[in-house]
Formats: sequence, C-alpha cells, structure tokens
Amino acid sequence: MPLTDLSAPAGAVLGRRYRLDDALGSGGSGAVYRATDLRLDRRVAVKVFDLGAADGEEIRRYAAEARVLAGLAHPHLVALLDVGADQLTGVGPVAFLVMELVEGRTLRDVVADGPLPRGLVADVGRQLALGLGHAHGAGVVHRDVKPSNVLVAERPSSPGGRFDSPWLPVVLADFGIAVSTSSTASRTQPSSGTASYQSPEQALGREVGPATDVYSLGLVLLECLTGHRVYPGDPLTASLARLLRPVEVPSDLGRDWELLLAAMTAGDPADRPTPAAVAAELRALRALDPPS
Repeated sequence: MPLTDLSAPAGAVLGRRYRLDDALGSGGSGAVYRATDLRLDRRVAVKVFDLGAADGEEIRRYAAEARVLAGLAHPHLVALLDVGADQLTGVGPVAFLVMELVEGRTLRDVVADGPLPRGLVADVGRQLALGLGHAHGAGVVHRDVKPSNVLVAERPSSPGGRFDSPWLPVVLADFGIAVSTSSTASRTQPSSGTASYQSPEQALGREVGPATDVYSLGLVLLECLTGHRVYPGDPLTASLARLLRPVEVPSDLGRDWELLLAAMTAGDPADRPTPAAVAAELRALRALDPPS
C-alpha cells in the first residue's frame, strides 16, 4: 500500500498510547492524522509511515525527519513529541512521528481565498524567517518551503474564518527532505523540493544551502501578496520557467517590498540575504503597514 494511500482503521491506537481520530492529509512521506494522546489526554498530530510498502528512500526520509525534528525547538517550527513503531491492522508494520497539533489551515488554503494584506504577509514572513534562521543555525536546510508546509493557527473564536490577525502563529512543517549542510545529500539530489518553489540551484542539481530556503520563502511571500504562484504548471514546466525567466516583482507592491523580494529571489545564492536580515526587514515593513 503506497504511503499516500495509507488509511488507518477508525480508533486505531499506536504504541498503546496514540489513538488515530481522523485524517488531516497525506504526502510523499506519510499520512498525517489528528490523534489523542491517551496517557496525557491531549490532542496531537501523528504522521504514519507504512514500512511494509516503503522503499529504502522513504525509510531514510522517515529517519531523517525524526533526527532533524529532534534537534530543533522553535515556536515557528513544528515540534516533535515522540517516535515509535507498531503493527496497524489491515496495513502491517508502521513507524510514526508524534508532533504538536496546530489547529487551523495551511497557508496554501488561506491564499486560495485571495491575496493577503501586506502587513499580514510581513508578519507571516517574519515568523517563517525566524524559524528558518533557527534551523539553519542548527545546520539544517528545509529544502521544501511552500505554502502547503506552513501551518496557520486558528483562533478559537473564528474557526474556518479568514486569516486576518497579525498575532496568530505560523509554523513550518514537513522536514521529510531536510538535509544537514554538512551532508553529501545537499549536493546530490537534484529532484529535492517542490518544483514551483525550488531555487535555481535545486533545479540544476547543484549544492544547496540556507540561501535555498530564503529563495523559496521569497516565492511564498510573493504568492501571498499577489494571490498567484510565480512558477505554476507541471514540474518540468515550472523548473524550466525558473531557469529561463527571473522572478518579476510587481512594482505596485512598493519599492521596499520590490527590493526585498528581488534580493531574496536573486539567481546567485550569495546575493540573497540571511533569514535574520529578512526578518528584520519584514519587521520594519510591518511597522510601515500594520495589519488591521
């Protein structure tokens, strides 16, 4: 059974502790469920990997994600709470990661409603830049920064409502293809990341580093501001467009936004700002155009 088709029986309990309640989504590296920690009586998210159907690469991704998350602790990075393995009825052997549950939506779902106010985008970007700065400081490059990997916390008073508060936390998730800056994987996996958000060096199969995440974040922020993906289409089309057509930042966003996004999406990684510099600039932009 492919990982993306994994379907757990209702009420299944993993590790004699985590009851799977309902599915939240799935991806290339596992299926994610809203679950209940029966020991501590709290809600959590559990990412389940079908070991019987997984190949060596998928198992490596599971182990890598566990190692990466275990070494990170930041308000804007998803937190790992536990890991384990078990037998799942109807599926077979599975491994699982237990993570904090962020009740809300993904940034992809939010942007589907239309462009976000500039001050709000500045706040979202600042939080993500701070999280990336922490990851990079720990020697980890995410390599797949995109709206669907950004979780937006939801206010209890307005479930399902428009994301309109500058104070809601956003959390970067899915470190399944994250890599250490000292690893040879940072230089030998040209297909890593989602094509529409890959940096030029990713598309060309060159060495990646922290600047790769800054580039992807720039594309995410531009999409939040305009409501449109910069490089749409299938993976081949998106990758070729990136190499043939540099990022165009609309001038009507304002000179400050234009300069920042152009720097973040510079073709040469050496020309891109650090996450700390990005966070500082976005803090200033938020002050100029505070979210309502």
